[in-house]
Amino acid sequence: MVFSRIRRKKPKPPSISRRDFLRLKPVRNPALKWKKDDEGRIRIIIPLMKPSEKKKKSSSRIINILAKALPEPPKEKYIQLDEIGSVVWELCDGENKAKDIADHLCRKYKLLPIEAEMPLSKYLNDLAKRGLISFILPEDLQKRLGKEKLPGGMPISSS
Repeated sequence: MVFSRIRRKKPKPPSISRRDFLRLKPVRNPALKWKKDDEGRIRIIIPLMKPSEKKKKSSSRIINILAKALPEPPKEKYIQLDEIGSVVWELCDGENKAKDIADHLCRKYKLLPIEAEMPLSKYLNDLAKRGLISFILPEDLQKRLGKEKLPGGMPISSS
């Protein structure tokens, strides 16, 4: 079909090996705030973009009435993590490698390494896609990947 030729394909991010993934150091987005509740679960607070400053008052009476009647948009959004997600979030400090986090999960929840590494990889990818974390790479991996992005879509930085 004609449409298939018009549609542009997104370039695929580089795939990294399991061994390389375990060397990544996930780091939380410093623009985010988070709190721990009484049960030890993390609540991430995401500031939303402020609506542009009110421009000139509109001359339209209907728009002015609606602007006063509608509630103000929320200033922040929240994400509540479960128990395991909260443990992982706290360990995403830029110091721990993904391997260290997987080992911690193995000890705490009595898992086999593969049972911890595969879901951890997916979870960290999801956090990266949402812009909640990024990754610090070892220099050799940084050179090999160049200026590309990791599978989560987040830019990478070297350690």
